[in-house]
Amino acid sequence: MTNGGLNIAQSHSGQICVVTLTGRIDNTNATDVMSRLNTLIASGEKNILVDLGAVLYLTSAAFRALLVATDEAERNAARLTLCCVMGHVRELFEMGGLLDAFTVLGSREEAIARLG
Repeated sequence: MTNGGLNIAQSHSGQICVVTLTGRIDNTNATDVMSRLNTLIASGEKNILVDLGAVLYLTSAAFRALLVATDEAERNAARLTLCCVMGHVRELFEMGGLLDAFTVLGSREEAIARLG
């Protein structure tokens, strides 16, 4: 799915649903991210890994989408984990004081090993 410079891809690694985001996440497409994640949670996914390694930029709308999805996961006894939060994107998480609001793991491989 592509919308406003954002691509959302989904795959599975064992029992882990991996959502790979590529491009920019802003107020034109953040609701697409939130909707996809909430749909996965509602469908019964219990381990969702969001790979942000190919995200170039995100706005406060993206943070909101991720926070809402994290809360929804907790309400449904699911886990939403982020990985590959690097570079400029990591700086934005740090500036917003949001690293502690999420479970953030280094690489996709590390995350799959820990969650699986």
